[in-house]
Amino acid sequence: MPPVSHITCDIVVVGTGAAGLMAGLAAASSGARVYVISKMPYQAPSPTTRAYGDITWSEAGTADELFRQVVETGGFLGDQRRVRQFVDAVPAMLNRLRIVGCEFDEPKPAGEGMPGTIRWSYRGVDSGQELLQRLSDASLAVPMWLFAATEVLVHEGAVCGLAAIGLKAREPVIFHCPCVILATGGGAAAFDRTDNPAGATGDGIVMAYEAGAELVDLELISFGYPKERVRDVLERGEELREELLALGYAHYFLGGVRVNSDCESSVRGLYACGEATGGLFGAGRLGGAALADCFIFGERAGHAAAFAAQTSHPVIPDDLPRAAEDRIETVLRGDRKPGPAHERIRQIAWRGLGPVTTRESIERALAELGGIEEELAFTGGAGRDEMRLAVEARQMHTLVRLIAVASLQREETRGCYWRADHPEPGTQSQLRNIILRRARGGCEVTSQPPVMTELTEPTAPRIGAGCFGYTNRSG
Repeated sequence: MPPVSHITCDIVVVGTGAAGLMAGLAAASSGARVYVISKMPYQAPSPTTRAYGDITWSEAGTADELFRQVVETGGFLGDQRRVRQFVDAVPAMLNRLRIVGCEFDEPKPAGEGMPGTIRWSYRGVDSGQELLQRLSDASLAVPMWLFAATEVLVHEGAVCGLAAIGLKAREPVIFHCPCVILATGGGAAAFDRTDNPAGATGDGIVMAYEAGAELVDLELISFGYPKERVRDVLERGEELREELLALGYAHYFLGGVRVNSDCESSVRGLYACGEATGGLFGAGRLGGAALADCFIFGERAGHAAAFAAQTSHPVIPDDLPRAAEDRIETVLRGDRKPGPAHERIRQIAWRGLGPVTTRESIERALAELGGIEEELAFTGGAGRDEMRLAVEARQMHTLVRLIAVASLQREETRGCYWRADHPEPGTQSQLRNIILRRARGGCEVTSQPPVMTELTEPTAPRIGAGCFGYTNRSG
């Protein structure tokens, strides 16, 4: 195995999309020594670059209305404390983006006195690259491309580092740091049909889980779907399941790492932001809210981690990096190409956990995943893509299994989550957040009622596909 590189810093941000670059900008501006790493090449397409460009728009006078729409669109599963943070921060977030040079069109409210969206002024397939470049230019964080994070190092319940593979040099890299920010996005590319570019495979969600952090509502995933077929799904879902699998695509993860108001997970020093997190939007989200989430909570995570890093000085025990290096070595020395297993997992995810699920499809997915687990241990290779795919395949296998475990617990249809064998919203007992945590015996599953601090009388949930539109109460 090649020599191990060791890097000491305050914070490592994993991910170079909107959430990651915003977190790096905020943390470095607070005086922290920050590295922002990505497994992909410089300027590779990402969900941010491919975004249409609409961002949630609101003013102080429309914050309460935006709050109502976010909560109701999410089927009352969102944590209303975080929703309040989100809606109150929108105006300042847009102003900060303008300060670093981002340009916007005129806002498009849903009606007079209503919130809505505002679109950046860039056009083209990867128009979001223009915005990311402005964030990068304004930041003192150090970017590192082609570094695939493999695991968060935790000692006595707190972060002490991060392990990664330097894909250029084929070398293990150990970052010594008290804080890690996971901004890796969701896992839509873990599905066979997706509108997300390569690389959106839920890495950060899995690394958080394996580090001991709680996940919330991982079964909630937004799928793009022909709107004219939604009624078919709800009325004849089981009968049409095979036909419906030939339509649509995985678009956005609504569930993910469970975090507090400072974007810190249940593991001290481990932060997450953007699509890697859950608990904000519930079972469905408004169009443009994903980008706003990235900017608002990316900044919040960066500032919070920078403050925490000032007083935390962990020491990595010798056995932790050695164990991480051994696991990296299995990738570097793997003699089976990872492509076939990678594709097989994506097919299992789509057929078993795609837009329309049943208990039978979920359980079949779990059984099929078990059939390829042993093969994964031998995947790897010498090339950059082979190493990346081998890391992704291992993480995708865990991700899809966890989605299945959570999906078995939600026996209802709500927002973007459709169960053909339970086509209606559930009773009060289904109005709950499903929480996953790694335990010695496997995955521990618990649930709890969603946090309702302001709107406490749930209305009938919206049910649909993709992103929901803003409503105009006066219209």
